[in-house]
Amino acid sequence: MNTVQDPTDAMVASFSAPTFEVNDPWGTNTARGGLDPMDLSSILSGMPLPTIYTTAFDLAQPVGGRITVSALNKIIAASGLPHGTVNQILNIVVTPTQSRISKGECSVTLGLVAMAQKNMDLTVENLIAHREDLPIPHLPGLESIDFGSSSDSTLYPTSPVLPRHHNPIHSDTTVSDPWRNSTISTPKGNGYPPAPSYLASPPIRATEILPQSADPEATRKEMYQWFLNLDVIRISFAPEKEGVFLFKHVNYIVESKNRQTTVIRRYSDFWWLLEVLAKRFPFRILPNLPPKRIGIADETFLERRIRGLTRFMNALVRHPVLRSDPLVVSFLTEPVELAIWRKDIVISTEDEFTTRLPIASSLSKQIPMTLDLEVEAVKRRLPASIEYYRTMVATLDRIQKRSEASAADYTRFSLAVGALADCEKQCHIDDCYNCGQLSQAYGKIGTHFSQASTLMEVQARAAQQGMVESLKRHRDLLISVRELFQRRDRIREGNMAEMLKKRIASNEAKLKTLRTSATNAAGGSGGGGAAVGNGEGGGGGVTGSNSASIGLYDEKIEKITNNINSDRAELEIQGQRAVLLQHTLWMEITYYHKSHSLIAGMYQTYVHEQMKSSQSLFDNWKSLSPVVHDMPMEVNGFN
Repeated sequence: MNTVQDPTDAMVASFSAPTFEVNDPWGTNTARGGLDPMDLSSILSGMPLPTIYTTAFDLAQPVGGRITVSALNKIIAASGLPHGTVNQILNIVVTPTQSRISKGECSVTLGLVAMAQKNMDLTVENLIAHREDLPIPHLPGLESIDFGSSSDSTLYPTSPVLPRHHNPIHSDTTVSDPWRNSTISTPKGNGYPPAPSYLASPPIRATEILPQSADPEATRKEMYQWFLNLDVIRISFAPEKEGVFLFKHVNYIVESKNRQTTVIRRYSDFWWLLEVLAKRFPFRILPNLPPKRIGIADETFLERRIRGLTRFMNALVRHPVLRSDPLVVSFLTEPVELAIWRKDIVISTEDEFTTRLPIASSLSKQIPMTLDLEVEAVKRRLPASIEYYRTMVATLDRIQKRSEASAADYTRFSLAVGALADCEKQCHIDDCYNCGQLSQAYGKIGTHFSQASTLMEVQARAAQQGMVESLKRHRDLLISVRELFQRRDRIREGNMAEMLKKRIASNEAKLKTLRTSATNAAGGSGGGGAAVGNGEGGGGGVTGSNSASIGLYDEKIEKITNNINSDRAELEIQGQRAVLLQHTLWMEITYYHKSHSLIAGMYQTYVHEQMKSSQSLFDNWKSLSPVVHDMPMEVNGFN
């Protein structure tokens, strides 16, 4: 799975062309007292920070361990410092190419804010000198600041559903599968659900399940139900890491909207879940997991991983069969630690076909005659479609980052023009009225630019959480379908049915030869008996030898006959498995095809958000228009 380059690096690459560096005579001096950004982000590392330093950063909704410049400006604005001072602090901490800052840089900013409130010199050197007794900034109303919020409905739009009470294991649940019904045991006494019977015992045999209707109309109605009342899974970081020193691991909070359950899981739990599902459902569309990481994972990697885990779980709960599998249900509902829960049960890893034999004769009639042609058509398009989606993801991600950078620049402009308003309140001519009007207009312009920054940041966030993730979700689906076809092709290469047919034919030829030899031996034995009757007693030895030979033939014939019968029974099973495989493949292709219906909603949501953002920006500039038109512009007014 391709990943987009680091957002910070992408922004630096986009906004730091040579013409904007040292050769630009109009460029801004970005030096920070001889310290580069890495030095600045780490100068307070290991220092005991006041609680408000961490609280402010967490409230600003960090992504990948970073917050936006606009969010940082909202935090500083709560201090009540003058625009000029705020601008000075931002110029110290944030370079012109940055749209996001790290937690270390945010701590430096808050330290400078506290120093400004105490009328101390605003320099990095002075902050370093006081880093062991950092002042506490006064930020009234910090917790009431609106930093924006994510929306599950934007990421995964669903049909309206009524909330259900938490029921860790639902009794009498049937799997939404056209070939199998399975029963989950009823919760008992101690408040913890017992292991589902499907997990704790061997797979359910065909004689133990009710026959499944093969009515095509019933199947079509079931398909219609696939995308109704879809669950939404939210995954977030648990507050604290667990483990010892460098081997600490991250825990994840997994929340199910429809089930109204919350559980704690580790990355290894997700990996185990996929491994078991791959064995039990080898011919289903299985989503991929984000990759493992050797060593210490940074905030950006963890943020990407949590988005990948979210896509993985939502893909499972959207799948018409996997979402009802007892193992998936237990993963989402079992309240205890999964590693402990796994020790108490035996997990069956036999594939799903084992529980569905023998099959109904009418099942094969549901499979379209054109299935192989449809599969080949999809296979031909997949490589190009995957690359196009990768390109769209990377491109829209860059657009989102540029929007975020533009929002940061609007914030900088707002602070600068606000500081200018404070600076030019008094004209050098005492009775000049027009300069006062300009100063008032500067303040209003700064306010509108700040509002524009907020709107652009909201637009960028909506694109990242909505459209970009939706594109990734469909890209992941395409990759999973391609991998399904690859698994199917590997099975075809090892064609067991053909091998069994050849072995049966070979054994039948051997059997025919043995029977001919046995018949000849029996005929020879009869002739020998006549000779004995007319001759002397020495002929009895010949008769005993022929009888032993016939007995040996009978043993070989019986053994080969048993082998042929066993191979024929296995060939019948393989034939039924082949029908099940084709039927499963048809259902998966149908699911893949129906998933395209979500694409329209993805674009509709994106266009709606763009229209809403554009309208808000238009209204913002429209309300500023009277202000700028009332600004004095007559030359004679400035005498």
